[in-house]
Amino acid sequence: MGTTSVRAWVALATAWAIAVTTVAIWVSRTPLPLLREQLKSAQFYSLELCVAVALAGGVVLARDLWRSLERRDIVAMTGLATLALMLTLFAAPRTHRIFYDEQIYQGIGQNLSDLRRAQMCNDGIVEYGRLRCFATEYNKQPYAYPHVLSLVYRVVGVRPGAAFAVNAVAMAATACGVYLLAWLLFGDPVVAGFAGLLVTLTPQQLLWSATAAVEPTASLACVLALVAMLQAWRSGSVAALAGAVAMTAYAVQFRPESLLILPALGVLGWRHRAAIGAWRLGWMSLLGFVLLAVHVTHLFAVRNEGWGTSGSRLSLQYLWPNLRVNGPFYFADERFPFIYTGLAVIGLAWRGWLVERAALVAYLLAFFGIDLLFYAGSYNYGADVRYSLLTYPPIAVLGGLGAARLAIWLARLVPPGWERPAVTVGLLFQFLSYAPLVRATTEEAWAARADVRFARAVAAELPPASYVLTHNPAMFHIWGINAGQMSLATVNPLQIDYLGMRYPGGVFVHWNYWCNAADPTQQKYCHTALGTVPYTVTREYRERDYRFAFYRLLLPRRPRP
Repeated sequence: MGTTSVRAWVALATAWAIAVTTVAIWVSRTPLPLLREQLKSAQFYSLELCVAVALAGGVVLARDLWRSLERRDIVAMTGLATLALMLTLFAAPRTHRIFYDEQIYQGIGQNLSDLRRAQMCNDGIVEYGRLRCFATEYNKQPYAYPHVLSLVYRVVGVRPGAAFAVNAVAMAATACGVYLLAWLLFGDPVVAGFAGLLVTLTPQQLLWSATAAVEPTASLACVLALVAMLQAWRSGSVAALAGAVAMTAYAVQFRPESLLILPALGVLGWRHRAAIGAWRLGWMSLLGFVLLAVHVTHLFAVRNEGWGTSGSRLSLQYLWPNLRVNGPFYFADERFPFIYTGLAVIGLAWRGWLVERAALVAYLLAFFGIDLLFYAGSYNYGADVRYSLLTYPPIAVLGGLGAARLAIWLARLVPPGWERPAVTVGLLFQFLSYAPLVRATTEEAWAARADVRFARAVAAELPPASYVLTHNPAMFHIWGINAGQMSLATVNPLQIDYLGMRYPGGVFVHWNYWCNAADPTQQKYCHTALGTVPYTVTREYRERDYRFAFYRLLLPRRPRP
């Protein structure tokens, strides 16, 4: 190497050393409580930087990709997006299915939008169009999805329907993203069309896209990261590659396991290693590390979180019990069409495209395998079937390959030109047997759903300048209602007197799901809040053996000091 090359490599090594050392010192020298406080602000600016770089490079990516597409590709993606959007809006019922995570995500999005802080608000007021928060908590979940919601809130305002709109759009974008992924991998619009159709007609994909859960956008982000990186490798543009790196960095911050998209990228990167070059790889990897530095620190800060269990979160002891459920899910479960699995097997057996098929297998096994080791990874564990959404894109792409192969076989039996419509009609017809499942609200989380439905109806009737003590203040903040954690009354009994002076509309206790649940700690909060002063029942509602109510605390009128 010449002198200039040596200096350049030394500069790269020095930059890497500075970046890694800075993060290491930050993590090792900062006490954990202080680190979490710092992350509340750092998360916002880190995610903003990711989006800014992704948008700047994305312009180049989108331009190059648009020029390489033909008219039939545009028509096909438009049709798929329209079908996906219509099924999400009119077939699947719009409802919450995972409580109270969906409300927490929306609340964090409101904090990011109004306060530029990644946090849950445990005591806050919504006055003059913005949230103000007096007691906060750092959440263990990654923050990319709340950040997406915050971007929407900044444009249209904070409203409950925004999260549902985001996931509906994500469903349409996923259909297009899977089409592009298959097209970039195999260069065949027929394979791409079938792949997009398969993911569009996947029952659980539609069902969860009509919620405010994180999984639809997490799955979409992984697909877009692969699409962006493949297109960047094709174009060879530094700007496009930087945009793809930023999209990947953003994608891995949706869920803790989103990092597992990296093995698939690694397999595909091996194919394109000559086009990338060691020099570009070094600097682009450094860019990715800088964009992910805050997320890496976040993972360190929450490494000891219990995630709902006092035992091991990940362990081989869960492998067989989870495999007995998750394995047959793709072959003999009413929630997933076994035909898609069969088509994926056919696509996997197709000759050629060894590296591309290997990357899809790595994609599938990474997200399928991690759930086998997770204590709550069974698709029958509560509503955790939503974890399967991240396995659908690779199955759909392999299935698209299999459907194209099936069309070739059918060409020997049907008139020329009828083989592809025949496969398409067959896929649409088999979807009809899953339509009742897509339209069903299902029994899971019925009590929490009833709680939210009742609370929202009452919240619309509360007097102005009122305050609600509840276990779920985030959803009240989204509705524009002042609210705080029920535990506020337990930690400081004088807080009740202050609330009475501060909020002339009244102080209300929300007797919610957690007041009914068999959890002595949570029930104690509810009883303590009602045991301090006299009260009267404002509204109540019963569903099955659960009782929900709103109590108004009869606080004396006192002059405000």
